[in-house]
Amino acid sequence: MNTFARIGRGSSSSAAPVIRHHCYSQFVSSLSPYIRLSPRVKEALDNGEPVVALESTIISHGMPYPQNVETARLVEGIIAKHGSTPATIALIDGKINVGLGEEELERLGKSGKLAIKTSRRDMAAVLSQRRLGATTVSGTMIAAHMAGIPIFATGGIGGVHRGAELTMDISADLTELGRTPVAVVCAGAKSILDLPKTLEYLETQGVPVVAYGDAAEFPAFFSPRSGLSAPWNLQTPEEVASLIRVNMDIGLQTGQVIGVPIPSEYAGASSEIESAIETALCEAEKQGIKGKESTPFLLKRVVELTGGASLTANIGLVKNNARVASQIAKSLAGMKSSGLHHSRLYTTAACRNASPSLQTQGSNKQDRVKVVHSERPLLVVGGAAIDVTSQVDSNIESPACQATSYPGAVVTSIGGVGQNIARAAHFMGADTVLISAIGHDIYGDTIKAALEEIGMDTAFLQYPGESARTAVYNALHAQNGDLIMAVADMDINGMVSAQQIQEAFVKLSPGVVGLDGNISALAISTAVTMAAHMDCCVVFEPTSVPKCTSMLSALSFVKRSETFADVGRLVHIITPNRLELERMAEVALDLALVESAPLTDTVEEIAEQHYALDIGLIRDALTLFPLFQIQIIKLGEKGAAVISPSPKFPGRPIIRYIRPLKPSLVINSNGAGDSLVGALLAALHGKRVTAGADGYLELDPQDIDCIVNRAQKAAILSLESLLAVSDKLDPELIRSD
Repeated sequence: MNTFARIGRGSSSSAAPVIRHHCYSQFVSSLSPYIRLSPRVKEALDNGEPVVALESTIISHGMPYPQNVETARLVEGIIAKHGSTPATIALIDGKINVGLGEEELERLGKSGKLAIKTSRRDMAAVLSQRRLGATTVSGTMIAAHMAGIPIFATGGIGGVHRGAELTMDISADLTELGRTPVAVVCAGAKSILDLPKTLEYLETQGVPVVAYGDAAEFPAFFSPRSGLSAPWNLQTPEEVASLIRVNMDIGLQTGQVIGVPIPSEYAGASSEIESAIETALCEAEKQGIKGKESTPFLLKRVVELTGGASLTANIGLVKNNARVASQIAKSLAGMKSSGLHHSRLYTTAACRNASPSLQTQGSNKQDRVKVVHSERPLLVVGGAAIDVTSQVDSNIESPACQATSYPGAVVTSIGGVGQNIARAAHFMGADTVLISAIGHDIYGDTIKAALEEIGMDTAFLQYPGESARTAVYNALHAQNGDLIMAVADMDINGMVSAQQIQEAFVKLSPGVVGLDGNISALAISTAVTMAAHMDCCVVFEPTSVPKCTSMLSALSFVKRSETFADVGRLVHIITPNRLELERMAEVALDLALVESAPLTDTVEEIAEQHYALDIGLIRDALTLFPLFQIQIIKLGEKGAAVISPSPKFPGRPIIRYIRPLKPSLVINSNGAGDSLVGALLAALHGKRVTAGADGYLELDPQDIDCIVNRAQKAAILSLESLLAVSDKLDPELIRSD
């Protein structure tokens, strides 16, 4: 999946949206129908309390029934005893279950190897086929990160298998540690592996490896020491918690390996176990057992060869790891509540004094967003809305089939394209002001409070009248996420006052202006006219196919008023997708804003130079070029096309193709496009880009392409976030390549 393929809208989407909330459990519920929190995990996350994730492969494949279930209960009890909430993770009936009940533990334990070992590779298939999946270290890390759980306890991690130089058999656990920020508390890597190569691979992945306790040696699962030095040695839960916190605060997307030596009372049989391991390895090689089947075979065979001594040691080290993980999680949560570090992940506790039912995106950023106030701020004029999404539990085709109520989930979020764009630009350090219309109601109050919580100026929010309602998009989805029906109450977006826009321009004298297609043509024409008088750089986000023509209607009005001889240099940048571009070109011709489509020979000549771009796109882009000098066109899986004037010949367009960046994990596509536009605006504002006397922006193609590539990074972070606009957006994204 790539950036442009998953760019969505801030509201009014027909796809099942991801909903962002004050409480982290409600963030997670937005991933429905794919994730389910147990009641006790939900409560702990909502209260900002420590939670420790647990894998389930150790239950299904690591031990026989009933010992596996008994051990699972025992481990959960140890975590609870030391102050944290346990969250065993498994894939059951099409859902990622975070926290298992008694029946689910029994089912998993009895299923044994019939459960599918589920890592990153297998998650989508297991969910779509509604199979029973036991999560590996890799799979558990992904699910824990989605749920906002930064600590995970297990027995040992996978690693580089012996003979990997011939077989390339390297566990997915290692690559996951390199891209998913979850700390794994373990007894090191299993000693059936090539430990030196495993540590080398972790170093290549940029993963901090910590030896926990008095010794600086990396533990070797059944043995407290491997003879290999760990890069770091930390001795207390507080030290490890500080490492995890700082890793999150500086935005590193790597996990950490916390190697806890096996307790001495279980380490006595290590020589016998190591001998059994060597025997089991030889047997596995002779029988041709490899891949994901090798570890379960080896562990089972070692149990048999040691008369159960290895199983006893295995259970002992797992219990010890659970204890340590719980202590670290408790210290980490304590750091958050005491203010020793500022949390990116534990956002829930800070939201408890706000509305209990509505989310404030990134509310913990106010004291770390470094906005440089400028004489000419960034002004965004667009829609702000509340999204309400209902999802029924039962499988119905239409709510009209029966006049009754249905059990399900109802979640809400703050959205709206303009609001999302302004939020993203603010997070990236731009001095941003939002003009939007809201009502004198609870939803309007919530939007205003949410913006104030992150330090944004709300002085220019408009209240059209006592009867005006804050925009609400209310959608009903089936159990599988398909849209059944929706009601969009968006009338207020058309009430944004042109007079108040004019007054805002006079008071603010903005340098860069962003507009979205939700507002009326009159409001847009006012903003465009005022911007032209002040030499502002103007960017238009079309929003949707029906709304993308509002800008063309506005320009048509300005043209008829004869305020400007040429309306072709009033709007400098547009950011349509392929369908919006096509519709805008069609309407521009109908309104006679452009004289004619380009010659076929010209289009075909350019198409030959850009194999990734189709002739229709090139024709539409060239058609609109006299109106919009820079077009950033989102192309789904193909990336993006950029059209801009030649530096030497401004009337001549240059077309380039921008390759997409790819997220490591797509959690939420709702708002990625808005994040991209917000980053684009922030970059333009940071460069103090204004229109010259001839109406053209002083940007050469290299500058434009560089800004687009940096803006993609903002979209990537939002795709990988539970929030529509990721709270990891940072000014540095647009200041460096």
